[in-house]
Amino acid sequence: MPIALLALAIGASGIGTTEFVAMGILPDVAADFGVSIPTAGYMISGYAIGARVDFPLPMP
Repeated sequence: MPIALLALAIGASGIGTTEFVAMGILPDVAADFGVSIPTAGYMISGYAIGARVDFPLPMP
């Protein structure tokens, strides 16, 4: 396997893991911000959409 493909796979896995971990701690995020769980879900979704939109921008 080419090293570039391996690096891409590891990076994509790390980004995916980061998004799913946030869903696991959703009740804690809601409690910390003092909002309902659905609102905290929207906050995390907003972050995920922003990360997805911004991800290709640094690429040449």
